[in-house]
Amino acid sequence: MLLSACGTANDTPETTDTSVETALGTLNVPSTIDSVVILEGRRDLDIALALELPVVGYPFEEAGSLELESPLATQLEQAKLNGAEEIFSADDISLEAIAAADPDLIISRLSDVEPIQEQLETIAPVLPIGEQDTSTWQEDLRLVAQATGTEQRAEELIADYDSRIKALSTQYADILANNTFAPLSFNGESFETRPNRLLSVVLRDLGATPSQAFEAAIDGDATKYSPEQVLTGFGDADGLIMLVNSPQTWQELHDNQLYQQLPAITEGHFVRSDKQTHEGGPLTALHALDVIEQLLRTFQ
Repeated sequence: MLLSACGTANDTPETTDTSVETALGTLNVPSTIDSVVILEGRRDLDIALALELPVVGYPFEEAGSLELESPLATQLEQAKLNGAEEIFSADDISLEAIAAADPDLIISRLSDVEPIQEQLETIAPVLPIGEQDTSTWQEDLRLVAQATGTEQRAEELIADYDSRIKALSTQYADILANNTFAPLSFNGESFETRPNRLLSVVLRDLGATPSQAFEAAIDGDATKYSPEQVLTGFGDADGLIMLVNSPQTWQELHDNQLYQQLPAITEGHFVRSDKQTHEGGPLTALHALDVIEQLLRTFQ
């Protein structure tokens, strides 16, 4: 009986925390994760959903601020069916709501974590990730995967993206090389093109030829243009991805006569997206490829 008891004890598997190096130092993540809270709701939420982590809480956007469907819509709907809830505003992180969700792990970008790091760490381990100016989504995906034991899924997602990039860059090689492109944001007051937003990065990964303004932004020059400068700034762009959030702003844009004179607009080489493709992980990157392919098809 003693031998049997010892054998049973020795056969019991031991579970240990996973240690990962983060921007905040070494983080010990529980070996079993049954609940995850997301703070920012873009790259962090995208990665968590893509890795099929058990998200229980995430932020919500202000009603009416967005019109287009989220790139995460399908995965988010499934997460809701599994118990995920909107627990605070994206602009007002609630420590009380996070504590009430009782997470095993908190994930968010570093800049959101740092001001409340100590308070968050009293609730659960905190895994900080980067953003568009500090790291790639692939790097952050691998970090979260390492911490949560989902490395295989992460590599599959990266391979899917790489495969799609290769296929589209081959299929549309002539169009990408012989035309100029720009991602162009309009907020009702100014036009802007930026090089490191996710949709911009996807355009660059495809090898799209940048317009003069987009190239200038890539080189680190000014990226904003007044409504009076829109023709000067983007008159050379053959294809435009218009990043506009609300239906009201979209209508204002169509009422702008100078915008209507842009060659890309008059020739029908434009598509619309919004800030939901500014930042994200694999799900948003694949959605951005869908948006860009819509634009490329207008040249055929």
